[in-house]
Amino acid sequence: MRADQAVGAVASPVDAPGITPLSATQAAAWDARTLPTPERVAEDVWAIAVPIPAGTIPNTLCYALLSGEGVHLIDPGWDDPESIAALTSGLAAVGRRLDDVQTVIATHFHPDHMGAVDRVRDLVGARVVFSAIEADVLKQETSASAVDVDAYRETLREWGVPEERWRDLISSFDRPAHVATSGADVAVEDGRMLELSGHRLRVVLTPGHTDGHICLIDEHRRLVYSGDHVLPRIYPGIGIGTLPGSDPLGDYFDSLERLIPYDDFVVLPGHEFRFSGLGARREQIIEHHLRRSAEVAGLLDELGDAPVWEYARRLTWTAGWSGMNGFWLHSALRQTSLHREYVTSDRARERLARRLANES
Repeated sequence: MRADQAVGAVASPVDAPGITPLSATQAAAWDARTLPTPERVAEDVWAIAVPIPAGTIPNTLCYALLSGEGVHLIDPGWDDPESIAALTSGLAAVGRRLDDVQTVIATHFHPDHMGAVDRVRDLVGARVVFSAIEADVLKQETSASAVDVDAYRETLREWGVPEERWRDLISSFDRPAHVATSGADVAVEDGRMLELSGHRLRVVLTPGHTDGHICLIDEHRRLVYSGDHVLPRIYPGIGIGTLPGSDPLGDYFDSLERLIPYDDFVVLPGHEFRFSGLGARREQIIEHHLRRSAEVAGLLDELGDAPVWEYARRLTWTAGWSGMNGFWLHSALRQTSLHREYVTSDRARERLARRLANES
């Protein structure tokens, strides 16, 4: 899984009105595809950019929470020698060592966030924390069935993908997961308060990007550690790690609204740069996905039970349908499948009706 696949962005980064970047250094480095220097973002909180060895996403922002007793990390990044070296040198730049790390928290299982957790645990004995639901997602997504090519061929057949496109799609599907862990030392549930010697973090379950994704809220410092749930310009992909019976789109909309109490907090995302304007960004993300849902809903009368391929090729894509290949074609088909499932639900009808009423 490449880094861009882990983020699963379905649209190119765009300017986002209402979003105020709070780090010119991070923003400039992201756009230049370089690593920003470690940066203090709040009292005893530092952002350390950890490089990603593959794909088009340049880095993950790992957050180092300092205390007199040690260091606690959020999203340590990819399990790669260069990434571990950057994390080690970043800690040194703020006067700490890798040996000081006591806790490693992963917002979700993707390798650019969780990849290094076992490495850090093995090196220094740190405890690993992620959500109990994500533990189930991780087990499923790293099982043999997750890369069962025969099962994927059946999915392509169900989606109505022309057979001449299968080879390209299968080659992007049959790839290593780049994440493996012996599990969480602490598997947290929604609402759990993590006491980290000078840092109190409230766990907020925010499914959508993955089923067990969590955000972490520091109410004292007025910070939201958002992982990939909310990014300042990129629209994260939905359903990149789901359990049977879940509703990724409906869950994503609901979990975006779970952050309403923190709309005036500073957002510390997993990628790009820290920012303010969470309320505006939430609404932009919801509208982005509702436009796609409305497009799919508008085709229902004409296409009915037609396969996903017929819907997908009729939709509006940022890069154009004809240019879709490999993982990006898979992502488009997967997103179309999710939207088609979603628009027939009561949750979708209510939300789309509210959207239409707001436009009139």
